[in-house]
Amino acid sequence: MSLDLDRVVQAAASIPAPFLHTPQYRSVGLSRLLGIDVILKVESVNPTGTVASRGAEWWFECHADVHRVVCGNADDFGVAMAYAGRSRGIEVELFGPLGADAAKVEALRHAGTTVRLDGRDSDEARTEARRYSTLVDGLFVDDGDHVEMAEGAATMAVELEELPGGVDALFVPIGRGSLAHGVGVWCHERMPRTRIVGVGAERAPGTVRSVREGRLVRSPVAPGAAPEMAVSAPAEPVVVPLSDALDDTVFVNDRHLEQAAAALLAHEGIRASMDGAAALAAAALAAPDMRGACVVVPVTGRAVG
Repeated sequence: MSLDLDRVVQAAASIPAPFLHTPQYRSVGLSRLLGIDVILKVESVNPTGTVASRGAEWWFECHADVHRVVCGNADDFGVAMAYAGRSRGIEVELFGPLGADAAKVEALRHAGTTVRLDGRDSDEARTEARRYSTLVDGLFVDDGDHVEMAEGAATMAVELEELPGGVDALFVPIGRGSLAHGVGVWCHERMPRTRIVGVGAERAPGTVRSVREGRLVRSPVAPGAAPEMAVSAPAEPVVVPLSDALDDTVFVNDRHLEQAAAALLAHEGIRASMDGAAALAAAALAAPDMRGACVVVPVTGRAVG
């Protein structure tokens, strides 16, 4: 899977305006708390509340001929795909596991999206979505399997070039890999002094293990893992490029995520989801060894309900 930087520039000119130029600023409170310069990149203030819309919107721009889409994700990626399809008059149906976030599923259905719950986890839901897509003549689209998702995600990094003084590190959740792949490739080329750190969940170690070993490593997802990070592994096509795009990886646990979400609310009034606060959780763990460094922390999703 080869990401084209010229296409990232095209994406930055094509993605609808509400999903671009999100707030990026130094958080005085979080900087004092952690002893590093914390630059927040707030991706949760767009119509869907998720950074995944950058990739979803660009994917639809590149696939104007599709008429029906099926996704095995009732998570932020599913929300982004459903919104992008609906705004273009394209039907998008979502599958999710039986334990999917009830508030998110309710919000999706309220907006008119068909959501089918099937399977014990995201992998089983994805398998059923793929099978169903063949029955209804729909196109199965999975996060991480399409380079357009990474190209759209990379537009977030394009905007970081506007920051004065340069950036020492950027923390980014791994998930299925699109966001980390996109911003990692862009920053390595255009912001080479910036260290890119991928963040994975302890309850879903397959993502970090795959990156560290440079091959697909599937690991069971423990119950209760934060939804956007609850994947057994990154998408297979992105594993090797993702390993090249990241300089380091780190695990966070539920307590780290809860503390980070609480800190965003207390210091900035931002209601981030557990997953959306993952970058801050990782930055907080690294802070003792990075005193005085300038660190970018994307808030990748907002809390629902």
